Amino acid sequence: MRRVVTGVGADGRSTVSSDGHAPVAFAPQADVPGAFGLRRVAGGTIDPGRGSSVVNELWSLTGEPSVTIDDPTLGLESFGVDVPAGETRWIITQMGPGLAAPMHSTPTIDYGLVVSGDVELGLEDGSVHLHAGDAVVVNGVEHSWVAGPDGCLIATVMVGLRDAERA
Repeated sequence: MRRVVTGVGADGRSTVSSDGHAPVAFAPQADVPGAFGLRRVAGGTIDPGRGSSVVNELWSLTGEPSVTIDDPTLGLESFGVDVPAGETRWIITQMGPGLAAPMHSTPTIDYGLVVSGDVELGLEDGSVHLHAGDAVVVNGVEHSWVAGPDGCLIATVMVGLRDAERA
């Protein structure tokens, strides 16, 4: 997974500050408690395999965003969905064929775009089938995912909910 980050060079002009694989990803490991059972791995193109997933951390911003070339993902040691209120996290989730993520909720509003493949979004009162090119907004509600026969790739921006809206 290629990630290009821009910045300002020593001469004050816009430039590419990094171009390559997202350096941080999280992949399943049975002995990792919580954190969706994911452990930190080197980023890049990782095949999640049947019934598995990989989450690539692309970027994040605090509640007071500023222009920086300092990569906020480098210090991440574990995957988490508890994004602080008003902060954002941008991830790409690679779901292997047949992955079934159980019903859960996060303290975030998630803007998702199915980049490739297809996935079933389960809700408490039914489900909806999403295909490449479909966008979805998950408003901090209970939901589940079941990837299609070829798996899927979803780009998601997670926005932390205000404290009063956290379950």
